[in-house]
Amino acid sequence: MRIGDNFAIKEALFNSKFETNGNDKKVEKKGDNVDFGQVLKSCIADTNNKLVQSDSATSSFIKGDDVNIDEVMVRNQEASLSLQFLTQTRDKLLDGYNQLSKLQL
Repeated sequence: MRIGDNFAIKEALFNSKFETNGNDKKVEKKGDNVDFGQVLKSCIADTNNKLVQSDSATSSFIKGDDVNIDEVMVRNQEASLSLQFLTQTRDKLLDGYNQLSKLQL
């Protein structure tokens, strides 16, 4: 698959999420509502799983089990990036909350 093909597929998926309402204004389709809390829980659980896998791979390598150093480093890096993403998300959410709390109604 070429990069252009991949882009065309993703563009078609993006465009399928919207429909026109007669006067060429795009309206988002009602449908798959995603709960923000569930997405956040899923992200936290995924980060936790990556951290556990990283710790397990590191422990196995230290014990002398049949684990490559490459695999250990990749898992450690995945866990690190996932944790950094989660930390940035938390910081942005707190910043948004602080800005909302400062609004005068």
